[in-house]
Amino acid sequence: MTLLIVGLVLFLGIHSVRIIPGLRDGMVKGFGPGGYKLLYSLLSITGFVLIVWGKIEAHPTEMVWDPPVWSRTVALIAVPLSLILLISTYTPGHIRHTVRHPMMLAVALWSGAHLLANGELASVILFGSFFVWSVMVLIPAFIRGGAPSTPPGWGGDVTAVVIGGLIAAALARFHLYLFGVAVIG
Repeated sequence: MTLLIVGLVLFLGIHSVRIIPGLRDGMVKGFGPGGYKLLYSLLSITGFVLIVWGKIEAHPTEMVWDPPVWSRTVALIAVPLSLILLISTYTPGHIRHTVRHPMMLAVALWSGAHLLANGELASVILFGSFFVWSVMVLIPAFIRGGAPSTPPGWGGDVTAVVIGGLIAAALARFHLYLFGVAVIG
């Protein structure tokens, strides 16, 4: 469980520098733009690897709660929506323009649905950390405001729905092999 927690601290920590006013600018000034990008990348990759390794190593852990059966249905609906939001981050359209921060909303939706559907301690730590982090980052992002300046078009929305749907279908099909839990069946 230690590797999971260290990974979460590294990954979410470096992704949280915008929460503290002046921290990112100070790091860029101290390390230089290239040095900051390198540090950001190394901490992100290291954190991600430790999260995956730590979750695998920790499994199975004790149950914190017994998730209700309906929580799996919520996850079946929320995950494809979160993937559409995630893809819309990179495809200018009505979704991105309206939501303003689709990536953070996608992480909140994905992690919240998984938190609800998983009562095992390591899963609660993993998905709970991502959920709390995404809400902590999302609130200041909405306060800062600013919708994307790109004019909305339908092409980006169609792309986000199609690609997000295809990724969701692939994840549903291979979730058992990737994560040890069957989504359907």
